[in-house]
Amino acid sequence: MDFFNKAKESIASASKDLTQKATDAGGLAKVTVHLKELERDYNEQLKRLAEALYSQHYDEIKSLCPEIVNSIDNNRKEYEKDKREQALLKGMRICPNCGAEQEKVAQRCTVCGINMDDAEKIIMPQSATKAFCSKCGQELVPGAKFCMSCGNPV
Repeated sequence: MDFFNKAKESIASASKDLTQKATDAGGLAKVTVHLKELERDYNEQLKRLAEALYSQHYDEIKSLCPEIVNSIDNNRKEYEKDKREQALLKGMRICPNCGAEQEKVAQRCTVCGINMDDAEKIIMPQSATKAFCSKCGQELVPGAKFCMSCGNPV
């Protein structure tokens, strides 16, 4: 009988240990997921701040870090070129006002509403003062009705 009591106590102890380990593992998973969410939110906020500062203080930043700014500018130009090429290969075109991909036959952009044919013909004059999105800080394209970065109405 003593053997069975010891076995019962051993099984009960092992069960408590397993329950505690499962609880610890569940807690660890929950904290790990929360940390990943916080890290993602932090990086997104940092990105938005950097984009706002970059667009609002471009000349100042360029004088402080010309190599980085040139690299960013070149990367952006290459991105936009590849985006246009990708659209062409898919039989689409890019709205010159907001950058949204549109059907090749679309007369108006489904995002910003601009007349696509007129917008491609017009070369908009550069304004002396730059405008920035009130939501994300991105520099706005002259005449834009929506921010290219976050879609906020101008």
